[in-house]
Amino acid sequence: MNPKPKIRMTSFEVLRKITSEIYADSIMTPRAEFTCCEPEDLLEEKLETMKGKFDALPMFQGTDLNEAEIHEYLTQENADRKIKQGYRYCKEACSKIEEEDKIPEDLPVELLFAKLALRKNKAKVPLFLLDENNQVAGLITVADLDKVAVKMYLFALISELELTLLKIISSDYHKLREVCKCGYCIEARERRKGKVYPDKNLEEYHYLYLTEIIHIILKSESLCESHRKVKSIFQSNSYGEIDTLRNAVAHPKPIVTDDFPLEKLVRLHNLIRDAIALCKSSD
Repeated sequence: MNPKPKIRMTSFEVLRKITSEIYADSIMTPRAEFTCCEPEDLLEEKLETMKGKFDALPMFQGTDLNEAEIHEYLTQENADRKIKQGYRYCKEACSKIEEEDKIPEDLPVELLFAKLALRKNKAKVPLFLLDENNQVAGLITVADLDKVAVKMYLFALISELELTLLKIISSDYHKLREVCKCGYCIEARERRKGKVYPDKNLEEYHYLYLTEIIHIILKSESLCESHRKVKSIFQSNSYGEIDTLRNAVAHPKPIVTDDFPLEKLVRLHNLIRDAIALCKSSD
């Protein structure tokens, strides 16, 4: 009896497989851990609770959070505005949960970013996850995007773009050697290794990082079809932002900050996906 053939996977393929199976319920804050408000709670007290901790709080009615229905939420912005207008209670400042604020528990994280892209001006409003009974089972806020599962997904996506573009570079590298010797790439190596490589090592494209690969593609005068497609995506965008994102997902620090808002994260995510799809469509 012949043994079954062994299936070998690269570390990247393993990572991509794992991250393709990440769903919204694996990064949500579950209902049992909610910090909530009730209709008769005082706005000023809840605003103090929220400052520096929560952008929004779900509102429920009843004595048992696990059984109560949740249809509204309170944001810091609304609470502050209503207090200044003379209102006192949470029920006077809450907003209704709209359809665009709801997602299923089994939504893949990849589609989560597509959902975020559709929610204009609602970065601080949670996404509410619905269970099979159409009840709120959990929520996702900007803070949840810093969880390990999301960072793994983004790192795998950036790595896939890097490998895809590197494949393009390697297939046409003899035409790109001069570009690879430009000051940008040499300086990048010097920063990374502390020295300038001799010419023979400049030909080794496996030393290139993603931003250098994109730089070479943008500067190349000899463009195959794949080059032209990628260039059409990146030429109007700051590809250095992708390096900033890579550093954020590789370290224990927040991804979304004042300098790197949610809108930029969603835009870069979609940019990377589009670039990968364009490259693969021409294979």
